Amino acid sequence: MENESEPYVRLASLRMLHHVVAQLNTARSLADTLQTVADGVVEGLGFEIAAVNLVRADGDLVVAAVAGSPAAEAMMAGRVGSRASWERRLTMGEQWGVLRFIPHTEGWVLDGDDVPQWHTPGRAPRFSDEWHPMDRLFAPLYASDGELLGVLSVDKPRNGRRPGAWGCEALQMYASQAAIAISNARLRSNMQRALVRLEREQQALRASEESFRQAFEYAPSGMAVAEMGGDQHGRLLRINDALCRLLGRPASAMRRYSFSDLVHPEDIGTLLRTSAEGGRAELRLARRDGSYVWVSLRNSVVADAADGPRYLLTHVEDIEDRKRHELQLAHRASHDSLTGLPNSAELRARLKSRLCAQPGLAGRTAGT
Repeated sequence: MENESEPYVRLASLRMLHHVVAQLNTARSLADTLQTVADGVVEGLGFEIAAVNLVRADGDLVVAAVAGSPAAEAMMAGRVGSRASWERRLTMGEQWGVLRFIPHTEGWVLDGDDVPQWHTPGRAPRFSDEWHPMDRLFAPLYASDGELLGVLSVDKPRNGRRPGAWGCEALQMYASQAAIAISNARLRSNMQRALVRLEREQQALRASEESFRQAFEYAPSGMAVAEMGGDQHGRLLRINDALCRLLGRPASAMRRYSFSDLVHPEDIGTLLRTSAEGGRAELRLARRDGSYVWVSLRNSVVADAADGPRYLLTHVEDIEDRKRHELQLAHRASHDSLTGLPNSAELRARLKSRLCAQPGLAGRTAGT
C-alpha cells in the first residue's frame, strides 16, 4: 500500500480504519474486545501478527489476545512481562509519534528480558525500509487520563516494508480508538461485576432477613423489637406470637405500648436501670386480664453501619414458676410454719431496716 500514490494510500487507509474501528464500537465483553483489537490490526492495517498486552492490577502486562498466527498465540497467550521490561522497551529505539519502533540492530539487547515475543531469524535487509524479522513496533494504549492500559505490538507487514507515514498514522489512530474501546469494555465489565456482587449481597440480605423473621416469629420465648431514640423511644414495633400469648394481648394492641407502659409500678426503677446493650432484668409485666407475670428481659442493640443504633431487640422469658417458687422459699425462711407470722429473724431484719432508715432513732436506741 505504501508504494501506491499518496491519495490512494490515504483513502484506502481511512476505509480500512473505519471498518476495523466500527468493529471495536460493538458492545462486547473485555476479552472479546481485546481479541477484536488484535484481529483488527491483522484484518485492516496490513500486519500479519498482532498481540494485545494488557496491564494487570499489579502493573505487569499479560498477553491477553493474539491474532494472525496460531503458533505465536500458543507461545505467548497468557504469559506475563514485567512493567519494568515494558517501560524499558517504550523508551528505546525510535519514536514515531506515539509509536515506538526498535530496529533489529538495537533490539538484540531485549532477547533476554521477560516480555513474551514471537520472532524468527532472517537475513539482513536489502534496502533501508525493508522489515527485518527482529524489528519491533509498539503502540501504547493510553486512557483519557494518561493511564497506560496496555501495549499493542505488531509484526510482519504484508508488504515487507516498515510502515510509511500514513501507515503509522493509521496505526496511531487505531490505537487511540482501541484504548477507548478497552476502557469502555473494562467499565462495562466492572459494572457487571458490581451488579452481580450487589445482587448476591441482596440475596444474602434477603436470606438473612428471612432467617431472622423465622427465628423471631417462631421463637419459643417472647421477642420484641422497639424503637431507640426520638419521640417514640421504646415503642414496640414488632412482637412475636410467644410474647402475645404470654401477655394475652394481640400484636396490634401491643404496638401501642412500650415495656414501661406494661411493667409493674414497683419494677419501673429496675426497667429504667437496665442497659440497652446486654442489659438483663427480672420484673413483672401486666397481662390483659390485669394480672402480672414474672419475666426475664435481655436486651441487645440492632445497629445500622451508617446511622448507628437503630432498634432494641428484647428477649422475654417466662420465669413465673421459678419466681413463685423462690418467693415461697423466702416466705418459709422468714415466717413461722404454724402461725404464718414473721419469725424472729424476719422481725430483726425489719427492725434493722427501720433503724437504718432513721439514723437518729438508731442512736437513741443504742444509748438506752
